[in-house]
Amino acid sequence: MRYQVDWYSPDLVRIGTLQAFNTLSIVRTENEVGALVMTLPSHGFDTNSFKVGQYLEVWRETHGVSRLFGETAYFVQGWEFYSKGGQHLVAVYAKDLNFLLSTRIVYAASGSTNAELTDYADDMMKVIVTNELGSGAASTRRVEGLTVQAEVGQSVEITRGFAYGNVLGVVQDISGSATEQGTYTVFDMVRTGVGAFEFRTYVGQRGADHRRGSGDPRFVGEVYGNLEDPRLGFYHGEEWNFVYCGGQGEGESRVIKTASDAARIGQGYPYNRKEYWRDARHQETDDGVQSDAYAALAEGKPKVVMTGKLLDTPGMQFGRDYDFGDVVSVEAFNTAIDCHVASVAINYAAEGGETIDISLRGELE
Repeated sequence: MRYQVDWYSPDLVRIGTLQAFNTLSIVRTENEVGALVMTLPSHGFDTNSFKVGQYLEVWRETHGVSRLFGETAYFVQGWEFYSKGGQHLVAVYAKDLNFLLSTRIVYAASGSTNAELTDYADDMMKVIVTNELGSGAASTRRVEGLTVQAEVGQSVEITRGFAYGNVLGVVQDISGSATEQGTYTVFDMVRTGVGAFEFRTYVGQRGADHRRGSGDPRFVGEVYGNLEDPRLGFYHGEEWNFVYCGGQGEGESRVIKTASDAARIGQGYPYNRKEYWRDARHQETDDGVQSDAYAALAEGKPKVVMTGKLLDTPGMQFGRDYDFGDVVSVEAFNTAIDCHVASVAINYAAEGGETIDISLRGELE
């Protein structure tokens, strides 16, 4: 196993390649800002060697093939020089491309066309990113090198208002709302070249479909020797099944919409009606309030959740047989659930080699 980090200046002039790490730690999680931390001997570097915004790409070589890790790149955000055990070191801290989404707000007034949309959730996210970071933004707000994937309308249709919200938080909310309503929808900033990246959305799964019925399954379980610390939970304590959602207006004139699930209310025992209030004053239209009500109802579903850590084995290895964002079939406690490879953490040390911590998450429908 071998790693190298290609190192570029903020204006994308190549500085060199970093390989002599003491440690290299990387975390990639769906719909979140990923992080990179590397420590190196400080010999050959000084306090001016690193600059905010320097651009890093991580390449991981396995079985003689070098691949870009996680389809992303990283922007340096901090560094420190320190001494440990008599050795002088430098630590470099960087964030992945999703960080760019956190650097903009939805700069649009409540009720304006850029702050209130009815659209498919995947396309809605693309419109927001285009308007606030891409070609639709003012020239001073555009992110150089950014493109946005074409709209395809594959997710659920929703109405949302998001005036002055942070773009990362807004697209996270839209993604979560669509997923809770039954259409798994995630996003990512994908590196397409040095200093070039594209905002993309994914419906069903971010990566490859290796579900049990996919025709190309990947099986995970203690019986296969590749699952550690499985947990299967049945959770009803946070359920709600009748939602009152309040929009704009006061007193008797306030807009109120409801959403309910009669099957869940009548299931199990006679005390299962569980009401919930959602404030949706930020929504400018009745349809927006109703969309919030349905989103809240979906969020209140009881859950059957499988989690665990996926282990590399000779027959099934990360980067060869499955990757970040794929779906695999997980078996535990006589139950099979399709789980997303939702988070990957890699730690590499000059002494000790590589460890991979892969978190799985899936819900029984």
